[in-house]
Amino acid sequence: MDRMRLRSLCRLAACAALLAAAQPATVRAAGDPFEAVNRRIHTFNRSVQTKVLGPLAELYLSATSAEIRRGVVNVLANLNEPITAVSGLAAGNARLAANAATRFGINSTLGLAGVHDPAAAMGYPRQAFGIADAICSWGVPSGPFVVLPLLGPSTLRDAGALVATSVTLSQTLGSDVYFAWSGSDLFVGYAQLHRELERIDAESLDTYAVYRSAYLQRRAAVCPTNRARDSAGDTDGGLETP
Repeated sequence: MDRMRLRSLCRLAACAALLAAAQPATVRAAGDPFEAVNRRIHTFNRSVQTKVLGPLAELYLSATSAEIRRGVVNVLANLNEPITAVSGLAAGNARLAANAATRFGINSTLGLAGVHDPAAAMGYPRQAFGIADAICSWGVPSGPFVVLPLLGPSTLRDAGALVATSVTLSQTLGSDVYFAWSGSDLFVGYAQLHRELERIDAESLDTYAVYRSAYLQRRAAVCPTNRARDSAGDTDGGLETP
């Protein structure tokens, strides 16, 4: 989930975080075969952000202190540690899995259910890693760029990982618990970067291109394992992605 950046945000949280720091880059049109549909979904997403999520984010920011918001972020991040551990094992990274499992144990107890992050001070930093990252590490091509309703930028591979994760967790935890958790995760992530996203939207002539470039740059940086193969074989139709 951690946009996974559904979170994997993609997901709004993961996508929003990427956009905050990224700058537009040129992406060949051939790598975006669904651009017409993607742009319509992007327009819908922006409308929801402006009319619904934006006002709710402002209310949340004004009604809570920075300390409370930090605690909420820590709790949600802690709940994602088991996913990171499983994803690390799937990628064959035992050290990453052990770090995530240790963090979950420490922060769930000494950190008061994850409100605080004593694990980081003890030498166990948070390392976001989801099923999409594990699949990328196996050498699976990213596939074409897509925009998911409400969740934002993704690729065919990452969207598939998101669906698999969502189905597994909803069956394991129950759909009510899962959607409450994932919804809270996405909203809090969006609220954190709401004002920065508003600034980007106001300054950009083509927000779709900005969002696309930011997401693809971030994914290429996070998971570069098969970028060279994709570029050499042009398996993604020109996308410079993992």
